[in-house]
Amino acid sequence: MNSQHLPLLVDADSVLRAAADRGFSLPPLIWDDDCPSTNDDLARLVRENAANGTPLAEFTIRGTDFQNSGHGRLGRTWTVPARRSLTWSILLTPPAGFTRWGWIALIAGEAVRSAVAEVGVPAVIKWPNDVLTAEGKKLCGILARIEPLASGPQIVLGIGLNTRLEPADLPRADASSIAIETGRHGSEIDHEALLVSILSTLIPCLRELAEYGETDFRSSTAAQRVREHMVTLGTRVRVEKPDGSDLIGIATGLDSDADLIIDDRVSVSAGDVHHLRPVAPPTAPTEGER
Repeated sequence: MNSQHLPLLVDADSVLRAAADRGFSLPPLIWDDDCPSTNDDLARLVRENAANGTPLAEFTIRGTDFQNSGHGRLGRTWTVPARRSLTWSILLTPPAGFTRWGWIALIAGEAVRSAVAEVGVPAVIKWPNDVLTAEGKKLCGILARIEPLASGPQIVLGIGLNTRLEPADLPRADASSIAIETGRHGSEIDHEALLVSILSTLIPCLRELAEYGETDFRSSTAAQRVREHMVTLGTRVRVEKPDGSDLIGIATGLDSDADLIIDDRVSVSAGDVHHLRPVAPPTAPTEGER
């Protein structure tokens, strides 16, 4: 029983059993009622265990029912009320020489999208790290960070999915939740089932990414699924860069590193982008303007 005198929304043993039933195994989960940041805490555990000579197992999960000091890309904050979101981080161990960092968040986005669709919410992926409703409201943010170790880099992948939020809980107007989209009471949203569903897609796709060698990953099944469900592709976008400059054009594809290709001529990485926003296509001039 946790400090709120309520059972945790995710029971570690139950998740391990459900994962085994779906044909994959996990190391023990670490889950509690509150945590400032699951990414920060898992990264701390990675460093401490490496220093002690007992590295954490790949796919170790650190989750919480309430992340009270979460953060996203470029230092942005993301905090929602307790027990209203599925918030967790997972440890990935890439093979030596791995360089396809950009695909990780997109693969995670596809895994979340697929799980959300299973519970009745049509969703799409927004490059580089969000899952949105079909109407464009944010359901999930994803953040990957690299922890450099003497033995090689480790990746801490954090996922925050809005599950039980009510309209009054939303941190911003362009956000939503599974409860809102389905019209269900928050208590009906099963965090354990969602977590296992996400993992059942995420882990095989990550293994496919790790095993792809030097072959262009764009030809993989996982990459094809990402492109199929990515709302960004084919749309006119404004790339706002950290230096204040803009790039406007059509998002025409993903390159081999999962960077976004604009107008079939230039690629931008997630690190090059401060914001990515849709832009209405230019209107044709009226008769009097010609």
